[in-house]
Amino acid sequence: MTAATPGLSGREVRFTLDRGFRRPLAQRGALALVLAGLAAAVGTVLGTPMFIAAALCGLAAAGYAVAYAWQGRFRTALTPEGISVRGYVNHFVPWSAVAGFAVRPHGAVSPLAGGGEDPAPPMGVYRSSMRAMGATRRTRPPRLLITVQVVRTDGHRLTLRAPAVTGWQSDADFDDKVRMLEQWRRQHGPPPLPAPRP
Repeated sequence: MTAATPGLSGREVRFTLDRGFRRPLAQRGALALVLAGLAAAVGTVLGTPMFIAAALCGLAAAGYAVAYAWQGRFRTALTPEGISVRGYVNHFVPWSAVAGFAVRPHGAVSPLAGGGEDPAPPMGVYRSSMRAMGATRRTRPPRLLITVQVVRTDGHRLTLRAPAVTGWQSDADFDDKVRMLEQWRRQHGPPPLPAPRP
């Protein structure tokens, strides 16, 4: 996961996923390819059922290759106009529609893993990835995926596909990237609304 431009002075900052994030797909694809080869070799002795198994394993390997290539296109680009999100579907969110950012486990709706509620955050507030969840590198589950969500002024949320942290691919600069998102929002977005009175 890299940022092409390190500071605020550039025209664009881009966050992408590196190959380590997609490593499980590559491993599964390689395993499916090996199984396809073994099934084809055994098919010369056992016949048609093994050739069918070889074809299915080959299709699975091709599917993993497509998924690997597809995830390679995931990125988030910050421009003075807004946030361009390239994921399964492309989105563009102008800075005027960005209320803030929330860092949370992928798929979490309301409570965080570390306890406590996570309502729509106030303008410009984000939660530090590992500290908010009480997780460390040793205790982080391998399937955990922590993403950044753009909280829009209308209350809707949009998950950014990059930057992201997983149990198998850490990113020491993740919190800095979240801070950079917030800096760009402050620089290019509207001024924050006053907090509601109790």
